[in-house]
Amino acid sequence: MNTQSIKDTHNAPLPIKRILIVDDLKVNFLLIKALLQKSGFETVWAESGYSAIELIASGYFFDAVIMDYNMPEIDGLQATLVIKKIQPNMVVISHSTFTDTSSFDRSNAPFDDYLPKPIKSQNLKEILQKYC
Repeated sequence: MNTQSIKDTHNAPLPIKRILIVDDLKVNFLLIKALLQKSGFETVWAESGYSAIELIASGYFFDAVIMDYNMPEIDGLQATLVIKKIQPNMVVISHSTFTDTSSFDRSNAPFDDYLPKPIKSQNLKEILQKYC
């Protein structure tokens, strides 16, 4: 038996997870990107809800979407509703300053989870491990 032909699956690298970060502020994208690169995630930036919808409608695959809630033109809530129509199983995590306030209504929101701003590395890792 040729043992060289047997592949050791225990040491095989884990597949890279691709995360779409939707935020109108590039500085927020760069911060999340820096935090995720340390964990081996690939990140793609969409500067608007419309850009995110276009990417997903075009067939690009993402393991999860981190969606800013408050953006111009189309907010994170409306963009998520459209994304969920295109890909109902897409994991969308709301990223907002308002997620921990009483004015943020989670009862009918389409988000799978919530990530408060300012972002904390540990919170980000825990949420992505939960879904990815």
